[in-house]
Amino acid sequence: MKTNIIRNSGIYTMAAVALIAVSCEKTEYVETEPVREGETIIVFDARYGDSDFELNKVYDYKLTNPDGEFNLQYKFTRLRYWVSSVKFIKSDGSEVAVPDSYYLVEENNEIPVQDGTHGKVYPANKREEVTVKGVPAGDYTGVKFSIGVEPKYNDNLTLRTGELNPLNGMASDNWMWFTSYIFTSLSGEMTWVKETPESKTFFWETGSNEQYSEKTITFESPITINSQAVSNVELDVDVQQLIDFEYPWNNSAIGATTPELMDELTANYLEKAISLRTASSTTK
Repeated sequence: MKTNIIRNSGIYTMAAVALIAVSCEKTEYVETEPVREGETIIVFDARYGDSDFELNKVYDYKLTNPDGEFNLQYKFTRLRYWVSSVKFIKSDGSEVAVPDSYYLVEENNEIPVQDGTHGKVYPANKREEVTVKGVPAGDYTGVKFSIGVEPKYNDNLTLRTGELNPLNGMASDNWMWFTSYIFTSLSGEMTWVKETPESKTFFWETGSNEQYSEKTITFESPITINSQAVSNVELDVDVQQLIDFEYPWNNSAIGATTPELMDELTANYLEKAISLRTASSTTK
């Protein structure tokens, strides 16, 4: 009996040592960062047909209208427009609105402030990228945005949201006889190329509430936006499509007094000029 007791004691001792060894093993926990809202960059890359768009450069344009074919040339000094009210589209068709999403996209020479009465100028600038922050985490199949400023803010320049600010040279005190924002502004010089060439300046703007319109971009495949992803949406903006008018020479000034031409110019932005190049996302 004594021998058996000793043997059993040895077994118990070995089991206890093994249990202590297991209990003393260090357990490592990997802390993962929670997925939060993210941001994405939207690029509005200005083009002229197949060429990169540049200010102060001469571009040829072939005009065909009921009166015949004409050779024109354009030299641009300003391209500015408001992108606002950004919404991302989920696969089920629901939309996620991004608060305070107002951005001024621009490529311009120096602009005198208040026609230069105070000797101040708005500096030359080129801005084609906007960073949209605060996008709820998710997978998205498209994006919507408006060109212009919604009536709530367009009718009251004292209200602020996003980048809206009347001091940036994109507000006017004579739009439809009340103060409001200029939605789009395209200007420069056009030349009628003929035996005796003629040139004139053109100034095409939109800015009344009737032109506040939305554009929908559908991605080729969904992109992921969250705190752990890097995403980009690249758009082409073809300025050659913006100047697609039947009689541009006779309508060198488009503004508050030409509402039908403002409608046509707005359609050129939304239906012809802006298109998807690519949309992608990768993990950080």
